[in-house]
Amino acid sequence: MSDPDSGQDSGHDLAHDAAHEGSEAAATAHEPEESLRSMLQGALREQEPPPNVLAGVQKRIRERSKGKFYADGWSTAKHPPLNTYLVTSLLMLAILVISYALLSPLVGSPVPVRNQPVPVQILPR
Repeated sequence: MSDPDSGQDSGHDLAHDAAHEGSEAAATAHEPEESLRSMLQGALREQEPPPNVLAGVQKRIRERSKGKFYADGWSTAKHPPLNTYLVTSLLMLAILVISYALLSPLVGSPVPVRNQPVPVQILPR
């Protein structure tokens, strides 16, 4: 123990103080690790997907407008209208084939052109 009058510490107190300081240093060294660990766990945690409110909003608008908006079913359908896409693409392809068939006879064969050099006249200054 220490003698307050002599100003000297005994060996036991020095060892105890050194061990106490070491544990404090270890505790302060673990604090940044713990805070870093908690931040990383928060960052790596999977976030919940946001709620899908679109269907509810469209339904409410359709009900309040008495079917004036979103009544066609296309915009509120869960799956895209594949048959409509197929028919539309086939019609566009048919229009392209018909226009090619109508315009292809108008194309003539290329006519050879004779390029002759023309003399260049330089103007005096």
